[in-house]
Amino acid sequence: MKPEDTDQYKNLVDLLAVFAEASNRLEVLQSDIQGGLIEIVDEKRKEYAEAQAALSQAESAIELIATSHPEWFSEKRRSIKTPYGTVSFRRSTKLMVSNEEASIILIEQLCDNEAAAQLVRQEKALNLEALEKLTDAELKQYRIRRVTEDNCSVKPAKIDLGKAVKESAEQEAA
Repeated sequence: MKPEDTDQYKNLVDLLAVFAEASNRLEVLQSDIQGGLIEIVDEKRKEYAEAQAALSQAESAIELIATSHPEWFSEKRRSIKTPYGTVSFRRSTKLMVSNEEASIILIEQLCDNEAAAQLVRQEKALNLEALEKLTDAELKQYRIRRVTEDNCSVKPAKIDLGKAVKESAEQEAA
């Protein structure tokens, strides 16, 4: 019996027709939406850039004023609140490691194994990219097997907003 003679095959063909029509409609909608997005981006781009610049300049100026007046901030009072926002200083620490390999060697030499294990992270994982290159016989000796699967995929259209913004910038440049 040929697949074409079954009701399921006819149903599959009908569903593929619906899928193709919906996919084409989505492409048209996506194009319309991206065109509208480009117009919105073009309309607001200058205002957005100006707001970003004002924000950056104000933040730099605020930081300059705050750091030049340490008397405004004490150990008990590390922030100043205003109706427009808060300026605060937070104390933080971080570790600076100039030569990680040298530090690891020193830890391993100066600490017992248990202490060194707590200070140095060791991770082991299979290198799947390298294992892919081995033959099935080689994989078998490591108790790994290559599995082949048939995967069915149906992909809907997606709107790429980043692409729309880039296209808008390119059109403006041209």
